Amino acid sequence: MADGALPVSVEVRQVAFGYPHFRLQPINFSLRPGELLTILGPNAAGKSTLLKLLAGLLVPETGAVLLEGQPVAALDLRERARRIAVVQQESPLLFPIRVLPFVLQGRHAYLPALGFETETDLAVARNALAATRTAHLADRLVQELSGGEKQRVLLARALAQQPEFLLLDEPTLHLDIGFQVELLRLVQQLARREPYAVALVTHELNLAAEFADSVLLLHQGRMLRLGTPAEVFERDLLEQVFETELEVFFHPETGRPRVVLGSETSEPRLRSGEGGEAGQKRLE
Repeated sequence: MADGALPVSVEVRQVAFGYPHFRLQPINFSLRPGELLTILGPNAAGKSTLLKLLAGLLVPETGAVLLEGQPVAALDLRERARRIAVVQQESPLLFPIRVLPFVLQGRHAYLPALGFETETDLAVARNALAATRTAHLADRLVQELSGGEKQRVLLARALAQQPEFLLLDEPTLHLDIGFQVELLRLVQQLARREPYAVALVTHELNLAAEFADSVLLLHQGRMLRLGTPAEVFERDLLEQVFETELEVFFHPETGRPRVVLGSETSEPRLRSGEGGEAGQKRLE
């Protein structure tokens, strides 16, 4: 352990899982409090499956996800809800609800049976609203919020759980670039301050490169690479995975990698499953 580094809080040890037509191959990584991991890959790479395994919604066929040394799959629902918070892409609402009661839902795992929220629960919810800069929305209906406001309120509800491990499934989906940057900067700041470990699934390569401490690149159920953005964002590797002409350069001020489309005159790349034997050999 590096000097001054916090101990590992999340360990993924040889975790594998299979569906009838898809298999996630064994994956290993660890996270410390305050670290932000982004999980990248094309569609059907296994990102959502991995996120469900991290959240304890799926039980690994082999290996284990450990939180402070305890298998996540062995935690009961209340304990899991206290320690792991998940921000989904969508949060369907069956009836109108105002923002403060919505965020208070994050306290349910702390309430006794048939109990009501206490002043402590209310204070935690209000602190979560303040942390996500949504306190001014407390009396608004969630259904009336803009996309960016709604994502911050979803994050506030997750923070009200006071988790050790925060999972986000494409939180910037459908947001414009300004809200995308604002949300991920907020997640990064909160993770550092609390601190807690964060794993985030996204398709936004440049946002992952800018905000991630580490990047896990998945393709067809395999972990192709795990490392810093500079270690993962290699042009040849990204072109093979995303089957698109790309260019990678490094920002002169931040030193972070940036990805842009390559030459528009290049011949189209074969998609997986197309082009017979040639298409199958691209990643061999």
